[in-house]
Amino acid sequence: MLKRIKRFWILQYLLGGASKKVKMLYFLAVKLKCKKKVKLAKFIQRSIENKFGCFISIDAVIHPTVEFIHANGIVIGKGVVVEENVIIYQQVTVGGGKVGDWGSKPFPTIKKGSILYAGCKVIGPIIVGENVSIGANAVVNKNVPDNSLAVGVPAKFIETGV
Repeated sequence: MLKRIKRFWILQYLLGGASKKVKMLYFLAVKLKCKKKVKLAKFIQRSIENKFGCFISIDAVIHPTVEFIHANGIVIGKGVVVEENVIIYQQVTVGGGKVGDWGSKPFPTIKKGSILYAGCKVIGPIIVGENVSIGANAVVNKNVPDNSLAVGVPAKFIETGV
């Protein structure tokens, strides 16, 4: 059974697109970090950065069901929490608001079922609620209520009532 699982992952890596490769390499790096092989984990993180053009910190907490539609240009910072079934498109930045303020958790939390469209920025110690859509190129710097749509710079929220 274990051999089948390994074969599946190898086949998935070889046949999958860049998004699947980024996701697999990221979770491999996280697993290595948990096993105290930090240098190898950081090497894999840098490889993802160089080959695919995206930075996903191995210190971020990302659920395995998160989908990267196009992994190009994605930036996910150190303390970010991304819950299950979140979809992230290309050029999305999710990160802290202030440089050097690591102690007060200045990072966003993205709740389950949210969609972050191309080029949006989620900055600072905010919470993006469940089933939220953040429009392309929106800049979100305030908490977003559940079941809403965030659009514009700075983002304005439209309740969808879903």
